[in-house]
Amino acid sequence: QKDNDGVAFPVDSKKEDWHDDFSGKIMVDGNMYWLGVRDMKSKAGKPYLKMKVRPMQEGSSNSSGGDIPF
Repeated sequence: QKDNDGVAFPVDSKKEDWHDDFSGKIMVDGNMYWLGVRDMKSKAGKPYLKMKVRPMQEGSSNSSGGDIPF
């Protein structure tokens, strides 16, 4: 993973509308973060993407791979 770069993949197991449509990882200033992305529409009906990042915790079962907790 390169610094200030990230990836997000479609979530196939989305069960609720509020679950992310895409999830992945991003590195910023040498620190890794979980990335969640949702397809949204503004009140005017314009599409946009809403993104959230959460720091990866040391010792977390997800920090070494596996399913992303979104």
